[in-house]
Amino acid sequence: MAGESRDLERMLGDPKGAIHSMLLPLIVSYMVVQINLFADTSWCSGLGADASSAVSTISPFYWIVSGLGTGLGIGAATAIARYLGRGEKHNADRLASQTVVLSVILGVATTPILLLMVDPAISMMGAQDVAAECREYILPQIIAGTVVILDGTVSGVIRSEGAAKRSMVMLLVAAAVNMVLDPVMIYGLDLGLTGAGWATAIASASSAALGLWWYRRGRLYLTMSLKDMRPNWADMKEILYVGIPRGTESMLISVMSMVQRIFVIACGGTSAAMFYNIPWRFVSISEVVSQAVGSALIPVCSAALGKKDFAKAETGFRYSLTLTMIVMTAIAAVLFVFADWVIIPFTYSESMVEFRPEFAHVLRIYALLIPFIGMIDIGSSILQSLRLAQISMLSSFARNVLIVVMLFFASSVSLDAIYWSLFVAEVVGGLLMLWLAREGFRHYRHGREKPESA
Repeated sequence: MAGESRDLERMLGDPKGAIHSMLLPLIVSYMVVQINLFADTSWCSGLGADASSAVSTISPFYWIVSGLGTGLGIGAATAIARYLGRGEKHNADRLASQTVVLSVILGVATTPILLLMVDPAISMMGAQDVAAECREYILPQIIAGTVVILDGTVSGVIRSEGAAKRSMVMLLVAAAVNMVLDPVMIYGLDLGLTGAGWATAIASASSAALGLWWYRRGRLYLTMSLKDMRPNWADMKEILYVGIPRGTESMLISVMSMVQRIFVIACGGTSAAMFYNIPWRFVSISEVVSQAVGSALIPVCSAALGKKDFAKAETGFRYSLTLTMIVMTAIAAVLFVFADWVIIPFTYSESMVEFRPEFAHVLRIYALLIPFIGMIDIGSSILQSLRLAQISMLSSFARNVLIVVMLFFASSVSLDAIYWSLFVAEVVGGLLMLWLAREGFRHYRHGREKPESA
């Protein structure tokens, strides 16, 4: 328990030190997730162009499921960290237990809905030529949706008490399980894309089970109990106040990604979905930085705001943004220069080699927008810590509508026009999210300092 108390004390201390202490474990965590996705995509690429196109086309469905877990986890982290900042451990314990109940309810409710949506979504995107491959890959992950959601929520609860290293271990376990099972199930058991889907589902279940076991054994600061797991709608409402907008934001992004693929496929066929999506893996891996900083920012600054220490919260916000922009700009420069080399893991099979120059070209365009993705993530995290997640959601919705509108017109021109349209929309979205975060904090601080000065 002493180690877990130190995690909490560190989180409630100097914001720069607190963010730093959580940053390395979180970066390792998110990096492992992205390496895991790289490995998944690379193994599936060995099955040929149709398999790669299917994974690229249907992957937003997985992000809908995992986004629900992430949203609940962030909602819980924001609420729990505020209670911990005020020294109300008993309330924090109760919210942690309610988060688990809520994630199970959400998983059971959404799984049949998503199963019914798969075929219509494939038809809507015009991907009927790879429909069988899409179903093989995504159905296992939807069937296991409850454990995927639970994995995200338990990880969020653990981060709420500053135990980023424990969260890292959870993700390391998930990645290790997935990396071992991928080649075994795809090729060893000859399950193909179905094997890849089940490997991901089993990995999520392993990670969630580990986190819950820690709580069961009293290895963490917070305590979960069966008594506190009786549904409490007031507590659930508090979690969902941030969780619903954040989860909806993730869902909107995933749904809009499917809509984007309609125009991409209409312009260049199902192979165009590969060009559009696979280079984005490198944007995602660069996003490890902004996601890690944002995940550290939320509990640290939420705890500071719980104590009404606005100076500490502002220091955390500024430091997070500066650090993110420096690192992500450097990553963008490296990817731009070495695009021809870094794309090789996705083009090693004979059927993929001919596409390598196009992949590198798209990656160079995407590299230019990476710093603006960092602005989006940090701005969104600031708004979530302020309990203004609905503003972040609306900003994401506006950005994605802009992307869809621009892609609609660009699809009648060329794939190049589509790539550059995405670039312009992400730049606008990054600047908008950052401005909203700045204004949100200014209004939040003014509204809470004014009564005290009266």
